Amino acid sequence: MSRKEENRDLWDRILMDLEARGHAGGYGVEFISELSLIEDTGSKFIIEYPRGQMIAWLEMNYREYMEMSIASVMGTPRELQFVEAGEQSAAIAAALNEQKPTTTEQKKEEVQPQAEPSAPATNKEASTATPPRTKKKIKEGTKLNEAYTFENMVVGPNNDFAYTTAQALIHSEQRMFNPLFIHGASGLGKTHLMHAIGHAIRARRPEVVVQYVTCEEFTNSYIEAVRKKGDALNNFRRKFRKADVLMIDDVQFMARTEKTQEEFFHTFNALFDSGKQIILSADCPASHITNMDSRLVTRFQQGMAVELTAPSYETRVEILRQKMQHWEKQVLSEEIVHFLARSITSSVRSLEGGLVRASAYAVLHNSSPSIAFLRENLGDLMTTPRTSYLFNTVSIEDIQQRVAEEFHLCTSDINGPRRTAAIAHPRQVAMYLARKHTCSSLQDIGAAFGGRDHGTVLHATRTIENKMQKDPALRGLLERFSAALA
Repeated sequence: MSRKEENRDLWDRILMDLEARGHAGGYGVEFISELSLIEDTGSKFIIEYPRGQMIAWLEMNYREYMEMSIASVMGTPRELQFVEAGEQSAAIAAALNEQKPTTTEQKKEEVQPQAEPSAPATNKEASTATPPRTKKKIKEGTKLNEAYTFENMVVGPNNDFAYTTAQALIHSEQRMFNPLFIHGASGLGKTHLMHAIGHAIRARRPEVVVQYVTCEEFTNSYIEAVRKKGDALNNFRRKFRKADVLMIDDVQFMARTEKTQEEFFHTFNALFDSGKQIILSADCPASHITNMDSRLVTRFQQGMAVELTAPSYETRVEILRQKMQHWEKQVLSEEIVHFLARSITSSVRSLEGGLVRASAYAVLHNSSPSIAFLRENLGDLMTTPRTSYLFNTVSIEDIQQRVAEEFHLCTSDINGPRRTAAIAHPRQVAMYLARKHTCSSLQDIGAAFGGRDHGTVLHATRTIENKMQKDPALRGLLERFSAALA
């Protein structure tokens, strides 16, 4: 295989990693697919882009994600250098020159091999000798993205308990929460939290072997080991059972294969009995995973379970601001930031998608997009479909705000995880009103209320309807709300 073909194959693997993480969607995938890897110098990736491409916008929105995937695929990070088509020769030469030693160093390297053998160096001599250059390696077993740390995690009511639990686990010398089971809808930060925990553990105890894999990777590795036979299965077991910390992401997918569940059951027991830490994530509570072996479900439940819900309005604003901190130029107005935070409530991933589209418009037109433009072009990301704007219907955010004010609460209480009667009843009232006065589906309403499922919304609606028949005061309150929202 030629060097050009190797680079093309390597770049395809990086693109696959980007897509698997959900980072190469929308406008981005079109532009990233046009890039090509020209050279890997060992410390730098030289990437060519077509003439006229919006490379400034691409770097602003996707550089961090590309660096994450490159580090994941290569095992070590790379600096990125973008060059326009036709200018790669000079860039490659300059980059390779950075890797070459000085003339003096070259002479030393040429002379040293010809020197006569000498007596072994003393301890003092050995300690001052210059060690050979080696590439920086990531500890065996570790597969963590450098960008997913606690430093760039925005903590709010939606993830505060999970964050606090993770900190307690990291700083404890004993296995306080084993396993730690993290659950929540897609795009709410489960993977970010798992990687952050791994980084923090290794920072405190560098000798610890942290093994992170997705459920798909674990399953594929097991199937491959069974297919190869011989020592492959024993090697597979050693790989995962020697870990001090084993993290498996999206464990609900294991329910698809009985044999993988059986293998993981024994791996879980081996690690647990050895006092090793197990951290799992899923898109729902352990008891809700269909077709999962009951023995595994009970083991998932024996430790600590934490839930990630949709971020509150204030948290969404902070997430957007943090993303924009890395931009060289602020191309979006504060009004746009607040509009995105109000309109996209289902997940952090959707929120970032809205930010990417808004910034693309700003770069192309050299001005911040209008609210009308965003309403028309972000309809698939918004909690309330864009058709509702055409009929001037109220948004779920408006309903939540009004209900919170009526019951002397914050909107974060309405969206948060607490289930006390003082909060649960107003939340059900708000869900009922959202169901009645918006065009949103049950799923979208549930997502807007902290990532709850459609069954919760349906139950809330029926509960309020039943209470209205027996409680004239509640019926009057809802009629007043409906008149105000009409």
